[in-house]
Amino acid sequence: MEKTLKRKTRNYLPETLTINAWKDVEDFFSELENRNINNETELLQWIADRSETDAALDEEYRWRYVRQSCDTENPIYKKAYEDFIQDVLPNWMATNNTLNKKIANNENTKLLDQDRFSVYLRQLHAQLKLFREENIPLSQQTQLLAQKYAALIGAMTIENNGEEITLPQANVFFQNQDRALRKSIFEKTVQRRMQDKAELNAIFDELLKTRHQIALNAGYTNYRDYMFEELGRFDYDVNACEQFHEAIKTEVLPLVNQIYKQRKQALNVEELYPYDLDVDVKNLPALKPFETQQELIDKTIQCLEKVNPFFAECIEIMQNMNHLDLDSRKGKAPGGYNMSLPEIGVPFVFMNAAGTNKDLETMLHESGHAVHSFLMRTLPYNFDQEVPSEMAELASMSMELMTFEGLDAFYNDADKKRAISTHLEGIITMLPWIALVDKFQHWIYTNPTHTAEEREIKWMELHKELSSEEIAWQGYEDYRKVFWHKQLHIFEMPFYYIEYGIAQLGAIAVWRNFTADKTKAVENYKAALKLGYTKTLPQLYQTAGIKFDFSKEYVSELMRFLNQAVENIQ
Repeated sequence: MEKTLKRKTRNYLPETLTINAWKDVEDFFSELENRNINNETELLQWIADRSETDAALDEEYRWRYVRQSCDTENPIYKKAYEDFIQDVLPNWMATNNTLNKKIANNENTKLLDQDRFSVYLRQLHAQLKLFREENIPLSQQTQLLAQKYAALIGAMTIENNGEEITLPQANVFFQNQDRALRKSIFEKTVQRRMQDKAELNAIFDELLKTRHQIALNAGYTNYRDYMFEELGRFDYDVNACEQFHEAIKTEVLPLVNQIYKQRKQALNVEELYPYDLDVDVKNLPALKPFETQQELIDKTIQCLEKVNPFFAECIEIMQNMNHLDLDSRKGKAPGGYNMSLPEIGVPFVFMNAAGTNKDLETMLHESGHAVHSFLMRTLPYNFDQEVPSEMAELASMSMELMTFEGLDAFYNDADKKRAISTHLEGIITMLPWIALVDKFQHWIYTNPTHTAEEREIKWMELHKELSSEEIAWQGYEDYRKVFWHKQLHIFEMPFYYIEYGIAQLGAIAVWRNFTADKTKAVENYKAALKLGYTKTLPQLYQTAGIKFDFSKEYVSELMRFLNQAVENIQ
């Protein structure tokens, strides 16, 4: 593979086309809208031309999102992003609906290879079912509110020893052996977050109201049912989600309680507080896998090389093309992501690294997403790469586990074992949080007239049900009531969270295969990722050599394997 890549040659759009506003692409969409389609060959050409146009526009939008998230305080980037939402997006959404109708109503569509296009067509019909002209401005409004949330969180800092630090940078201190320092940093973080409690609640109240109206406009009684259609959840339903919640509660939460009980005993503390969860129980200093962004990149490449050379080459290309922004700094949006770029096929990784082991895990997670983007690069249509989150997160979470053997790039043998043990325990302790966030959103959107106070009460009820009884919250009860504010998905990507849990179960199964036969497991993993979204989720998981299953029995089976793996390392 070359060390830099160029975008595919355009066949429909001019190579020199630059998209600044809707008017730059309007004529091409109009031509697609008015073109006669008389046979299957012409239909396939029309699909290809539309795909190319969508990819170009989609990439422009994604670059604008990337730039404003890298620097939320830059007025030029902020304006460019908002201009797209206000000028391009409404026209694009309306045009997409018109074009979807055109293909759905064309008699030649039934001649298409159903094995190849059935997934695409079911998604297209779902979009037609959901589209309402009056929802376009409401969709704009939700995106702008989400941007407001990101800017608010990104601007949060605290002071420590006269130095202003971001909240991701503050997280580093929770691994410090000085408990008084951990407590001090935690309380400063709590105080800072609580300063914006009212504004964050106001933003969410507006999001709730707007999202509920979107659902009503589309003929749904609630936003949850609307989003199941919007997210393309064709292969599981609400009952399956409730099955997941219950399986995590009965099969995983007892393991979490066991982990935290052992932690409390090892730390020799009367109460285990939220600021005690990341510190090493053997009084060892925090794992420090890297100091700088460049060191993180170089060592990640070494780590991936040990698993599969292709994986390493992907990150090298991104580095050469300046598609990595990894450091934490003031004014940067929170979180981390891999932004696929459909025209050039080389994604962009964004994160807020502060030198922790958690940052390393995030980098390897995003590397899985990046590899997925590269493996889909040769798929012919833009919509082939619009994979559901359950598959996208399988790619990233499986990568986290398969790269254990490459952690020598970052650690000596003892620290490598610590990192692996920490990661596996983190999987166990994270699953109830995923179930909690999802179950909370089910309640939020099926009870849309609730008040902020009622939301706090429900959150507390669910938090007690799906979090460890070993963690003490005395003195921080008010913060606990709005602890969900820190979960950006609830604000920015509603209902996009259980996918992490579903995919995590799949990733454990991939890793189980990997420990038995590395070569075959990697081959199956790559084969599944190469398919993009040309097959159903059960078919994709089957190609990866695993089951699409989150029943209580299957969760129990995977937890036994995972628990044994943790015991083998210690």
